[in-house]
Amino acid sequence: MAQKVNFLKDMSATVDGILNHVRQKRPEQAWMSEIHKAVWDPPAFAHDEGKRWILKGYCVPPELTAAFDCANLLIDAMSTRLASQVERTSRYIDLAEKYVPSTLCGLDKVDLGIMLSGDFSDKPDAFIYGTVPCDNARAAFPAISNILGVPSFCVDIPFQKNERSYRYMAEQYKEVIHFMENLTGRKMDWDKFFELVRTANTINRLETKIGDLRKQIPCPLPGSLLVLNELIPAMSVSEEMVAFMEKQYELGKAQVATGKSFMPGGEQFRVSWLQNMLWSNVGTLNWLEKTYGAVVVMDGFGYAQGTIVPEEALGDPDKTLIALARRELNMPMVHGAAGPVSDYIKMIDFVMEDFHVDVPMFIGHVGCKHTWAVAKIIRDRIHKKYGLPTLALDVDAVDGRYKSTEEIRSVIGEYMDTLLENREKQRKG
Repeated sequence: MAQKVNFLKDMSATVDGILNHVRQKRPEQAWMSEIHKAVWDPPAFAHDEGKRWILKGYCVPPELTAAFDCANLLIDAMSTRLASQVERTSRYIDLAEKYVPSTLCGLDKVDLGIMLSGDFSDKPDAFIYGTVPCDNARAAFPAISNILGVPSFCVDIPFQKNERSYRYMAEQYKEVIHFMENLTGRKMDWDKFFELVRTANTINRLETKIGDLRKQIPCPLPGSLLVLNELIPAMSVSEEMVAFMEKQYELGKAQVATGKSFMPGGEQFRVSWLQNMLWSNVGTLNWLEKTYGAVVVMDGFGYAQGTIVPEEALGDPDKTLIALARRELNMPMVHGAAGPVSDYIKMIDFVMEDFHVDVPMFIGHVGCKHTWAVAKIIRDRIHKKYGLPTLALDVDAVDGRYKSTEEIRSVIGEYMDTLLENREKQRKG
C-alpha cells in the first residue's frame, strides 16, 4: 500500500526540489519555477502560521477570501500540477474510479482520488466553488465537499453572460462575504478588498500586454509560458504573480526589439491549441518548437483578454462585485467552455485572427465532452472562414496512460510533415 503523505506539504517540497535544480542548472529560468512556490506555500503553511486557507473553484474571486487574510488554492491546481507524474496521477484516478464512472473528467477524478486517499490530511477551512466549467465539476464538487466535511458554499453560475448574469453573481458574492464573516468572525475589510482588486487589475493589464506581444510576427515568447499564465485565476491577488508577469513582459519586449524569433531556426508555423492545455505532456510544446519551428502562440482557454475592474467602480462594493462577476465569466475555461457555443466561436475567431494562426489544432481533452460536441462546428468554421484544416486529436490532458508521448507526437508530427510538404509544393509552384 502506498504510504500516505501530507499532500500540500509534499507539493511544496516538490516545488522546492524543482526550483533548486533549476537554480543550479538553468538559473536564468528560475523565475518560471518560483511562481509555483507562491501557489503551494501559502495553503501548505497557513495552519502552521495560525491562518486559514480556502479551497476554491472557478468563478470565486480570490479577493473574497484574501480580504479575510486567508490563503487560497484553486482546486484544479492539484490535478494539473500532478499530471506529469503518471504513476501518482494513475493511483488517484484508479481510486476515484472505484466510486465514480471512468468517463468523469480526469481533473475531477484526480481531485476526488486525493480526497479519498487520506493524503489530504491538512483540510481547508472551507470549500467555496461554482457550478462551472462543466457537468463533471457539478457532479464532483458536491462529493468533494461531503468528503472534506468542512463548511462549503456553492455559487450558482449562469449560462449566459450579460448584465443580468453579472448582477445575479454579485448578489451571491455578497453571500460569500457573509459566509466568510461567519467563518472567520471578522467583518469584511473593504479597503483591503479594493487594494486586492487593484493588484488583480495590474496582473490582468500585464496579461493583455503580453498577449499583444504574442500577436507579433515572429512570436517573442515560447508556448510553455501559456501554461504558467493559466495560474492567473488562482493567483490574481498575488504580488509574486505581478512580478512573474512583469518579468515575462520585459523579456517579450526585449525579444520583439530584436526582430527575431526566440527559436534559433526561426518561426515557421504559428499554432493555436483550441481546447485545454496538455498538462500531462507539456513537453510537446517545446518539441514542436525544436522540431518544426512551430510555436503555440495562444491556447483556446489560456487567454482571458485581461478583464479589468474599472477604477471608478473601486470604492463602491456593489459596482466592484458586479465588475468582478464580469471578470470571472471571462476567465479561461469559463469564457470558452461553460457558455453558449457562440462564445466559443467568438473566442476562436479572436485567436485565429489577432494571433495570425496558420496551424489550428483541436487537442481535445476527452473529459471535456461539452467541447467535443462542438468540435466539428469549430473545424467547419475554420475551414470555411480561414481556408485551413484543423487537426483534431483526442488526448487525456491529465491521465498520461490514455496516449503515450510517442502516440501523441506521431499524430502531430504526421500532420506537421504534411503541412511542410504542402508548403514546399506551393513554393515550387
